[in-house]
Amino acid sequence: MVNVAGKFCIDRWEASMVDADSGRPLSPYYPPNPRLAILMHQTWQSEFRKELSQSRALMMEAGVMPPRGLGSWDANPANWLDGSTPPETENASDAGADDADAEARPLVPSAEAPHGWVLLGDAGDDARARPVMLLPILPPWQSDGSFRPKAVSRQNVRPQGYTPGFAADPACRAAGKRLCREDEWVFACKGEHNTKHPYGDQYRQGQCNVFRKEHPGRVLHGNFSNGLSDPRLNMVDDEGDLLLHDTGMTPTCKSVWGTDAIYDMVGNVDEWVDDPAGVFVGGFYSRNTRNGCEARVGAHPTVYFDYSTGFRCCADLVGGSSP
Repeated sequence: MVNVAGKFCIDRWEASMVDADSGRPLSPYYPPNPRLAILMHQTWQSEFRKELSQSRALMMEAGVMPPRGLGSWDANPANWLDGSTPPETENASDAGADDADAEARPLVPSAEAPHGWVLLGDAGDDARARPVMLLPILPPWQSDGSFRPKAVSRQNVRPQGYTPGFAADPACRAAGKRLCREDEWVFACKGEHNTKHPYGDQYRQGQCNVFRKEHPGRVLHGNFSNGLSDPRLNMVDDEGDLLLHDTGMTPTCKSVWGTDAIYDMVGNVDEWVDDPAGVFVGGFYSRNTRNGCEARVGAHPTVYFDYSTGFRCCADLVGGSSP
């Protein structure tokens, strides 16, 4: 943790999660709550199967033979998308195609859909190619609902998203810490020079992982507001750069205190703070904000979560004073 002006301590990195009893890491792509994790996994398994079925139909309508295995929800495009060999195709006669069409056109990633199986179009005027990404795994031991979440602060790991506000403080408490108050969080974010952004008073694009030009909802679902619990959203990349960075991987986004620093307080994931009305701060990687440490959303109750909601923990210092 980082000592903030002798007043309190705050985690150096955004929170990731482990099971408090076994120490095994929880998936950062599912809520750190047993009931919600199971429900979300079941929901998106069903949605994924629908996407694959739709993809198969659209490919065949367009004269592209679906690769063998398309239609199985765990089909893995990584087996052939390296460009070394064309995908294995189904027998063209099965689809009623002429012998001349037996050789399917290779299906490869595109700039619009770099992640896997490609949907060739959707109904309506806004039709566009989009990927059908694989679902991240929910470990069997986590899907049985018996885990107890504990927050940890580690470098070079995926920060926890999908966190409902009510789950943040108990996870901090399990680690012997607590959720930060908003005034503490903002004070820590502005650093010892009290600037609007961790790096200074003037906004500079790219210094923190915020205001990215791409949005994962647009890539996966064609818009910004549907499917916000989709566990694949934080796996989306933009021209080879993952939209969500691992902790500490944006070294220019650091709030300096003495010889130490706190990382990614602006951008990457929104961070819940201790407010019964529900408040998260800092902005996430695709939020269109230039407010830096003063970025704030207070429109959602603490039962809310989506892919962008995370947190970090604070702790009291003996003899510390308020910010």
